[in-house]
Amino acid sequence: MFQVQQLGARKLSLLKIPSGDDYIVGRMYIADGEEPKATILLLHGFPGAILNLDIAANLQRMGWNVLVINYRGAWGSQGTYSFSNAIEDVQSALNYIRQPIIAKENRINVERIGLVGHSFGGFLALKTASLDPNIQVVVSLSGANFSLFIEMIKENPGLEKQVVKMLDEASFFLKESSGEKLAQEIRDHEDEWNTFLFAPSLANRKLLITAVTNDEELPKEYFHDPLEQILKEAGANFESVLYESDHNYLDKREELTITLHEWLLNNLY
Repeated sequence: MFQVQQLGARKLSLLKIPSGDDYIVGRMYIADGEEPKATILLLHGFPGAILNLDIAANLQRMGWNVLVINYRGAWGSQGTYSFSNAIEDVQSALNYIRQPIIAKENRINVERIGLVGHSFGGFLALKTASLDPNIQVVVSLSGANFSLFIEMIKENPGLEKQVVKMLDEASFFLKESSGEKLAQEIRDHEDEWNTFLFAPSLANRKLLITAVTNDEELPKEYFHDPLEQILKEAGANFESVLYESDHNYLDKREELTITLHEWLLNNLY
């Protein structure tokens, strides 16, 4: 039987978001209520084994709008996958939802938009905020810093094949990508994409960074701890939370969502 959607009710919409010459897939979780809502752009990792749709749905239930995007060449989005394209895709998504007609249709308060990213998505959140001064609230969950892999290779050239193989295996799930292409892209942007170098530019933002004790992909002592120290030295306004879990927070999903909800209540309202 056909059911009419209640006015102002919670809903999930699919969006076609223009980015470059292509369209990327967006899933827009719209919270209850007629008034414009604070909105989270939730960014998944590389290649996207976990898209964090559970967190999106739970944050929606707690009163937040959440937009989950898939970068070009990933999980149904058009175009070619590259790290550069992913950076552009995040900004394209922000530009899209800031349009008055789109904001009205999706009950978005364009003055209250925050970025939350996991792993590679954490890097994207920090990088985008460094480029977009309108983003004042940023969360990096076990954020990546691919430039560190280049530093590791310089110190131990034998690691290069291992890194390229890791990138290549992930590229199986992505369009027109390869381990060597992605590795070369990192080499070409080594300083530009090093979160340790541009983190001080975020000192005046509201930041939450999290890490886990058992991170085999991005070990805390290499990726999180130095970033935390750099932010402290820069006098940044940030909080840091540590979980006893794995890289994907598989046994801490509810706890992580509650942390996000409470932190966002204090910082995006």
